[in-house]
Amino acid sequence: MASKDLFSVKAVGITRQISPWDTMVYSTVNPGLMYALVYLMWAPFLYPGGHMVWAIVTVAQMFVIAGLYWLLSCAMPRQGGEYIYISRILHPVLGLMSSFMISFAAISWTGVCTDWWLKYSLSDFFVGLAAIHNFDEKWINLANFFMTTHVRAVIGTIAILFIAWVFYRGTKAMVKLAWIALAGTLMGAIVYIVATFLVDQAVFAANWTQITGLNYDDVIKTAVAEGHPVKFLFGATIMAGSTYIILNTLGATFGANLAGEVRNVQKSQLLALFGSLGLLMAIWAIFYGMSYKAWGTQWTNCLMFLCGTGNDAYTSLPIGKWEPFATIMIAIMTKSGIFVFLIALAFFMATFGSTAGMSFGPIRNIYAWAFDRLVPEALAKLHPKTSQPWYASLVALIGAEIFLLIDIYLPSWTANIAYTIFTWFIGWIFLGIAGMVFPWRCKILYESSPPVVKGKFLGIPVVSILGFLTLLISVTICVYLLIPFFQGLLPYTMVVMSVALFIIPAIMYYYSKKSYAKKKIDIDIQFREIPSD
Repeated sequence: MASKDLFSVKAVGITRQISPWDTMVYSTVNPGLMYALVYLMWAPFLYPGGHMVWAIVTVAQMFVIAGLYWLLSCAMPRQGGEYIYISRILHPVLGLMSSFMISFAAISWTGVCTDWWLKYSLSDFFVGLAAIHNFDEKWINLANFFMTTHVRAVIGTIAILFIAWVFYRGTKAMVKLAWIALAGTLMGAIVYIVATFLVDQAVFAANWTQITGLNYDDVIKTAVAEGHPVKFLFGATIMAGSTYIILNTLGATFGANLAGEVRNVQKSQLLALFGSLGLLMAIWAIFYGMSYKAWGTQWTNCLMFLCGTGNDAYTSLPIGKWEPFATIMIAIMTKSGIFVFLIALAFFMATFGSTAGMSFGPIRNIYAWAFDRLVPEALAKLHPKTSQPWYASLVALIGAEIFLLIDIYLPSWTANIAYTIFTWFIGWIFLGIAGMVFPWRCKILYESSPPVVKGKFLGIPVVSILGFLTLLISVTICVYLLIPFFQGLLPYTMVVMSVALFIIPAIMYYYSKKSYAKKKIDIDIQFREIPSD
């Protein structure tokens, strides 16, 4: 097979232009710093009895996976992240399958989470104003208008086109957007803290009863009567944290997928992988903790349970058409349009940065697949003006648009984005296995890696230990997600979506392999070594 300078700076024009701090901010905003306010609604419903503040502790599992990414990115600092690691250590088809599943789960967030800010920032802003003004019909009409499917489709498509412009402008534009998203999140956190300290729980309880017509104390009574636990449960807390709080970290590893553009890879990845988790945990503690403080810990979970189960006690409320998202709850708590506006704005800023970032990393994966000839090589071409993988960007953005429309018109297919957790951790099962066998399957590469990669504990390579723990964590989380699925709380589409994302890349690999075999080219030869830098 003819030689080719895959991924080389000379060949493709990629330069290491992202600083360690930029990498950390990009990795931090990807998972959506304010999505905690969404998962506060979903996790207590799917795992009744889960305490969302204590559930943050389960993120300790992610430090294991981050550690594995760090070591493998130091050993193979190339574009493509887990695709490069798994395809070189195990087999190219497994690398493509894992990377495809993670990439398109993330790309789907660009579409699905665009619809989130349309609902939770835009429509809910007017619901919040309606709640303050005795459910004035003009505010309700505006809320309903922005919840109309066609309106969401048009505005969402315009938002994705703006993301396309950011991608066209390049890496520096994406980094600037990430910093703006972080600023929006910090503004939201400050507003949340101020609001919850200005209004105590007794005032909120009185406001809730007055505005909704449902007695504050009846929320817990009704939920318990419907089967909600009377106290918090350890098992439910672990499962809620291991699914939805860990879900809120997915994308924090994408700094590794940009390794070919990052300066000082070892330092940058250490800061990005671990620093982002630390920032995420701090922000979650604010949003979960302040929500519990302001509304009541058990009461909050019971309200989310009533909403999630579609109980008449909730659906009959003036806000019963909408989920009890923070925009509405802050309106009821403070009766202040300013607080409602600031929370809506903060969620929009945080979410828009996340939606862009969640496709930006996977574009580098598509680019890597193209250079390995597993997808059309045109996807690895760079735009002559901006030196960005523009065709790969278009593939990601078309995928995002499709998922936006699915979320709007066929919401059961993206319900609770459970398919993304399930799919992502199936992909990480392969990553864990790759880490376990790396020192033996790729002995020369392992021995030539930086000293930090070759560390041992009790005579066992640390990378292998982290690989085993990643495998164990990934399998366990998939099992946790199957519990509400078999209880009928999650639709069958969760599994269908995951199976589709599993099968499609296998078909792509074998089709490409067969096509090149007809030209007397064995594409598997290139996977015996990592691409040149």
